[in-house]
Amino acid sequence: MKRITILLAALVVSGALGLPQVAAAAEGRATAGAGGTYPSGTSFTGVTVNALQLGTGAEVNLDNSGLGQFTAVLLGISYLGQEQNITIEGEVTGGSRTANVVVLSGSSTLDLGDGTPPTPGVPFTATLTSNGSGLGTVGLVVGVTNLPNATLNAGSLTIE
Repeated sequence: MKRITILLAALVVSGALGLPQVAAAAEGRATAGAGGTYPSGTSFTGVTVNALQLGTGAEVNLDNSGLGQFTAVLLGISYLGQEQNITIEGEVTGGSRTANVVVLSGSSTLDLGDGTPPTPGVPFTATLTSNGSGLGTVGLVVGVTNLPNATLNAGSLTIE
């Protein structure tokens, strides 16, 4: 009986070791000083958004906590045809990392760039995906608005 138990245990262990492993969440850091473009037709609060400038330095931990700063400037044109830059300045308090993707979340101050006072306490989530060549994409959710991914084409994005 002991031999059968030992044999069964050995088979289970060897079988488990032979299975493909799923990428586990890990601690990570994301740094970026980059610029990119949005797909045609992108808008935020009625402003046509063409591009983005990104600056971030943040770390995420295994417990999904985070620490750092996130800043994005959405470069746009108002409905009156005037340049209007929307600034999201966030404090990173949460996040996760898997392979080449870091998700940062927290609370931000949103400045619509239209002369109205900035709005504090707006939740944000940024999904940074590295393409391995120092650039990648940025997905951004600000409040309840989910923007399409911006494709980075200048500067750098590093995920470690």
